[in-house]
Amino acid sequence: MSQSSSKFLRLRKEITRAWAIGWKDIKVYYLSPPTLMFGVMFPFALFFTFTVGRNLTIAQMMPVLFSQTVFWAASTVGPVVIPLERRTKTFDRYLSSPMSLSSVILGKSFAGVVFGLLVSIVPLIVGWVFFSLQIVDFLMFALGVLLSCMAFATMGIMFASVPTESVGNIMMPMNFVRIPLLFISGIFIPIETLPFWGQIASLFSPLTHTLILIRLGLGISTYPVDPIISVVVLLFTTFIFFMISRQFHEINKRRE
Repeated sequence: MSQSSSKFLRLRKEITRAWAIGWKDIKVYYLSPPTLMFGVMFPFALFFTFTVGRNLTIAQMMPVLFSQTVFWAASTVGPVVIPLERRTKTFDRYLSSPMSLSSVILGKSFAGVVFGLLVSIVPLIVGWVFFSLQIVDFLMFALGVLLSCMAFATMGIMFASVPTESVGNIMMPMNFVRIPLLFISGIFIPIETLPFWGQIASLFSPLTHTLILIRLGLGISTYPVDPIISVVVLLFTTFIFFMISRQFHEINKRRE
């Protein structure tokens, strides 16, 4: 067997293992109370808290709802699943089994991506049924949702590298990052009204580029950033979060 064929077979095995891990998480953890609370109920509650009574149009509200839903849902699965599996020693068995750490992280990220995509269907149905919402540029909308799910799922896995068996010990520091991102990314405060340093900081937030792509997909004028830049930023942050989480999990593995 040639070296290239051997590498291909190994890659296929790793992807198959990652798929199996992700599918197991989907079946076991999607309906768990922490996942539903932080991934579904909390973003909708936060959305209504900051939009009711502000006389915003549907065109202004729906991209915010989409972006928040993807942001919270995709980033929630990893921080819920991994500490629970540390408690039952399931995560330790993954690391001691004949599979790479990258496959484990990829599988956990896959579960977060799928959860984010599934939950994003809810505002899509609401907007389509009740507000005649139309997707003008399907490519931009699809890229915004999919790439954001990837970025935020890996961000959740990165925070889940904290060596703890308590979901709360991960959610607390993670929310110290997630909540400020809402205020510099154009979700509640238009980027144009931020001070200069705030506008610069917003360009480094993946949530900013989620909102830009989704607004473009819905045919709404947005902050003047080339969509190619938004796509690159989301792909780059996905890679960075994945590599950081892999490094942190590797360090934890050596300590155990």
